Amino acid sequence: MSDGFRNQISGVYETHLPVANLARAITFYRDVLGLELAREFPERGIAFFWVGDKTQGMLGLWQNGSAPMWMSSHFAFRMTKEAVLAAPDRLAALGVAPLERFSFNRFHTLRL
Repeated sequence: MSDGFRNQISGVYETHLPVANLARAITFYRDVLGLELAREFPERGIAFFWVGDKTQGMLGLWQNGSAPMWMSSHFAFRMTKEAVLAAPDRLAALGVAPLERFSFNRFHTLRL
């Protein structure tokens, strides 16, 4: 069995969840759990919270029906930029073909 990416994944960076009532969910995550609201887009039915400090993780909440058609609930591992950029070749060697990859500012994404 391969070690895969075990030594390169340092945690979960983000996860996204559908919610039935965005305002109620914001109240819960902000006022009950104490998470910092990073940004809210009420016209789109979306809110983002920091989990830990701003480099540790993010939670995205999507009012039912507000997520793009191509998006489903998902999560992202926290890895170094170098590990993410090297991942397509490592995955190909393991027989896995990424569906998409892109970079935005300091974020580098590989969709499997």
